[in-house]
Amino acid sequence: MSADAHYSTRPHVAICIATYLRPHGLKALIDSLNAQKLEGRDARVTLVIADNAPEATAQAELGDIHALTRWPVIYVIEPARGIVSARNRTLAEAPSDADYIAFLDDDEAVSDQWLLQMLDTMQLPDTIAAQGPVEPRFRTPPPGWVEALNLFRMGPYEQGAALVSAATNNSMADARVIRDRNMRFDTRFNITGGEDEEFFSRMRQSGGVIRAAAQAMVWDDVPENRATLKWLGRRWFRKGNTLGRIALIRRKGVAMRAVKGVGAIGWGCVMCLCLGFGSKPRWYRGLLEIYRGAGMLAALMRVEFAEYSASAVQVDRVGGG
Repeated sequence: MSADAHYSTRPHVAICIATYLRPHGLKALIDSLNAQKLEGRDARVTLVIADNAPEATAQAELGDIHALTRWPVIYVIEPARGIVSARNRTLAEAPSDADYIAFLDDDEAVSDQWLLQMLDTMQLPDTIAAQGPVEPRFRTPPPGWVEALNLFRMGPYEQGAALVSAATNNSMADARVIRDRNMRFDTRFNITGGEDEEFFSRMRQSGGVIRAAAQAMVWDDVPENRATLKWLGRRWFRKGNTLGRIALIRRKGVAMRAVKGVGAIGWGCVMCLCLGFGSKPRWYRGLLEIYRGAGMLAALMRVEFAEYSASAVQVDRVGGG
């Protein structure tokens, strides 16, 4: 079926949301999805929500999830802990006639044009997935170096530009591609994170283009505990660790990843020791590059960083995440 045919048959979008101990974040996301303006475009939407907290579900806090939204809802409890378990459950529960699968996080809100912009981008030639920009909404003003380095932003993008990958915090994919290739998130990333980088880069490598949906804006709630070197250092280490692990899994580019890991550490040291004087943002960026490079090299030594272990996520949620 051509991309144009999707529109002529009233496209069906399954919006997949994995949630864990963020009932009010989930409610804010649903509220923003209720406000979508389709400008006469005829589309069907189904929310597919996998709650990964069986002992403290979002429904227990919010009441009937179906009553919160204008869209049909598939709400399920996924008892197996882990981000991949929850994401794969949403894929398993998504309606079989869905034309598109979208991914959003439970600490976000979308613009009222988000769905329309995503659908428009998916009509571009050879497009198998789309990625939209993400802007932070800080609960309290962050340190100046965090703002200066744009550490919580994705984008801005040029509309329709080809991307190497996408992320589950603001993306949409062709559901037929996912079904035809029997695609699932790799369980080896269940407690480490980085599963979306691996998923979308695998999707692109098997054919098709991931494109930027420049106006499909999402705002990400950023609590105080995340705008810190401790949290960001962990995140950058994990990002590097993910790239190294993907190279090992695919047995491709391992030597180059080792070179890039050493290079990131070296460049980070230069930024800290030579370029960082008089510039706090450059100094912190140097530190983060060192974390990223160390994550790559750690992966090549078979060290995995469990960013989404039960204890780590519990601390993150209690800390405001």
